[in-house]
Amino acid sequence: MKLFGIKDMKNSKSAKDREDALLRKQLLEELDLVTEKLSRIRESYDMTDEPELVDALIYEELAMKARYDYLIRTAKERNIRCRLTVSD
Repeated sequence: MKLFGIKDMKNSKSAKDREDALLRKQLLEELDLVTEKLSRIRESYDMTDEPELVDALIYEELAMKARYDYLIRTAKERNIRCRLTVSD
């Protein structure tokens, strides 16, 4: 499932532009990865009734939410915008 679309970048004119484009791409790809992990964690809640596994899922979900918040904050600081798209 792809959630964050990456627009095609035209030929960058400077090293800074290329670096910014690469950072943007990496950031959006990581947001996709974290979002997918959160989705899988939430699905896993329905597949277990073991208290220890539920605890592990809770901690993993909290870690992924913290990572997601960090990535969103970093994107905002760098004025990186994306369009949210949901696909199967």
